[in-house]
Amino acid sequence: MNTLKYKGYIGSVAYSEPDRVFFGKLEGIDDLVNYEGESVDELTAAFHEAVDDYLIFCEEHNCKPEKSYSGSFNIRISPATHRDIANRATEAGISINAFVKKVLDEAVKEPLPSFSRLVGYDSHAPEPAMLMEPEAPAYGSKAAITLCVPNKDIALLKELAGRLGWKVE
Repeated sequence: MNTLKYKGYIGSVAYSEPDRVFFGKLEGIDDLVNYEGESVDELTAAFHEAVDDYLIFCEEHNCKPEKSYSGSFNIRISPATHRDIANRATEAGISINAFVKKVLDEAVKEPLPSFSRLVGYDSHAPEPAMLMEPEAPAYGSKAAITLCVPNKDIALLKELAGRLGWKVE
């Protein structure tokens, strides 16, 4: 994809043949910021103006402007971890970069609680808890709800369940 860069922002570049106009938007932010121009020079000027206007708007409305992400970052790891990653990538028949990208793509798809356990936030690690309704003779059964609750919140859950006549197993 062709891009423009200005003040740390990345903008896309596309062309509409029917309209005979170049257009784009700021990439990597949730806000929608568009620009267009009939030539590359006009598009570049419109992109710069759009970035400047976005920053002014954020300042006037006391909101922090989002930043584009380049898709590249550096991390520091131990030589042993580097070796292990290289070995796993070789076993998979892919580059280290492709291996790390695949692992990170999978990690961000995980629900946050299980990912928290993976990275060691034990006080927030979820524990399964079954919330049981008291006996319901009219129906001959009782309802149960299974939840994942951070360890630090189990006591609160038990207290609230007790007030309702339910129990936590």
